[in-house]
Amino acid sequence: MWVKVTTMVGMFWYVSLLGWACFTAAGGKMNGLKKAIAAGVAGMFWVAVGEFLVLSTGALNLEWVALGVAMFIIVVEAKLPLLSFIPAGLCGAAVIGAGGPVGIFDAPTNIKLAISFVVGPVLGYIAEWAGGMITKKA
Repeated sequence: MWVKVTTMVGMFWYVSLLGWACFTAAGGKMNGLKKAIAAGVAGMFWVAVGEFLVLSTGALNLEWVALGVAMFIIVVEAKLPLLSFIPAGLCGAAVIGAGGPVGIFDAPTNIKLAISFVVGPVLGYIAEWAGGMITKKA
């Protein structure tokens, strides 16, 4: 159903699937939901900052340095419990980074990408809850 909805509203079902996978890999439940969303969005933010700096300074040949710093920050910020699921941070980084330096200025698409990613863990949480309700013993 989500695939149909995303195509109707211009979202990206496959990005939601990445978010859902991060939720599951982070252990599910409320803790996995929070970690997948927070770390994923943080990863998107750091890559956007790196790409913005590269583009605004005209140093496209140093994109690798900016992205390396962004990845380093994603790993270091994992010391914070909410941002501790590094794979979600890296998935978020990949989602935004796929557009390259110029892609960060496509705000409508980036907002849709971020929303699509965040919806994934939410769907995972709902599916986990519904599955628990179905399999709960009377």
